Amino acid sequence: MADRGLLALPMHGEVKLRQEGYRTRDGHLLEWIGRLRPELAVSVRSRPEPFPRVSLARRHGHANPAWDWQSPQPLTVPPLRAKRAWWVRSLRHEPAAEGSYEAAIVWNPLAGAHLLAGPVHAERVVVDLLDDWSLHIAFEPVRDEVEQAYARIFELADAITANSEGTMRLAARFGRDAELIPNGCDPEKFALPGDRRGGGKTTVGYAGKLSERLDPELIVKTAAELPEVRFEIAGPFATASRAESRRIRDVLKGPENIHLLGDVPYEDLPNLISAWDIGWVPHRVGAFEVGGDAIKIYEYRAAGLPVLTAAIIGTERAPAGVSVFEGVAGAIARIRRLTGADPHPARIPIRLPDNMTWRAKASRLLELAGF
Repeated sequence: MADRGLLALPMHGEVKLRQEGYRTRDGHLLEWIGRLRPELAVSVRSRPEPFPRVSLARRHGHANPAWDWQSPQPLTVPPLRAKRAWWVRSLRHEPAAEGSYEAAIVWNPLAGAHLLAGPVHAERVVVDLLDDWSLHIAFEPVRDEVEQAYARIFELADAITANSEGTMRLAARFGRDAELIPNGCDPEKFALPGDRRGGGKTTVGYAGKLSERLDPELIVKTAAELPEVRFEIAGPFATASRAESRRIRDVLKGPENIHLLGDVPYEDLPNLISAWDIGWVPHRVGAFEVGGDAIKIYEYRAAGLPVLTAAIIGTERAPAGVSVFEGVAGAIARIRRLTGADPHPARIPIRLPDNMTWRAKASRLLELAGF
């Protein structure tokens, strides 16, 4: 019998979770695991971060649950040009001490393969896929290591869950079945009372990373044809290179009706979204998709916004109130249709079903882990 409870290996490290809050799939699920099973002993093994990043995040960042956080912070300099190479190189700084757990939930395949094939034992291993790293441009410099890690962690896994049809295909490529558990949201955080919009122009908003998945040319061309509409873009630049971040920033600075808000703290996001008229997802289709499932769609809809999205993975099972557009002409036509009679179209209230909540998804992961 294992002498400890649950081992969690998040994709996003302790530094990010403390700095930005629980806004990612692994963060949301970790938060709800703690809320559903506060008595459960949880050991979170975060990827190593160069000193003093963890110490500063613990001092100035958000408070995380009082679990056993293990976040090594070696005295070293990570690769500056190929940041994801650090994800491989940092494994040498993982403590060699053995550990035994009743179950492990793995979001980081590199750490999972390294630890669970070595000094750490878990009676059950659940792998929850939130991106396909073998397709992710940022992981291109370590593609071979990623493939090896997937092969090993899929061998060790007792259960595999996937956030989309794209990551289900990833598991199938290695000969494994996966249970589809799409992303979701905490509806109560976004369903704010009343209409919080002011007068003035229609506001179309986007909240998410400004990465290669974003289509800046589509945004600019749409905005140029709709000067009467205000476009707000909230989120950090998260491309694989600084040059690409600069390019996206320069493109988006074109039309005067595009407003870059920068990164918005997650706790402030519901207030921001609730002031918009339309939520949209101007992503590229196919190119740079990494098997993800857009959390923002669920959050927009929980706030009652009509949603316009490119035909990315998962749109065929999106909640009611979500419309798909194709290209610039399609985006313009959809926005004009929504705002034809009123620059501030009526909200579309929705009660998201329980299976679209992080609570239900965390409950299922705990069940698969044997708790």
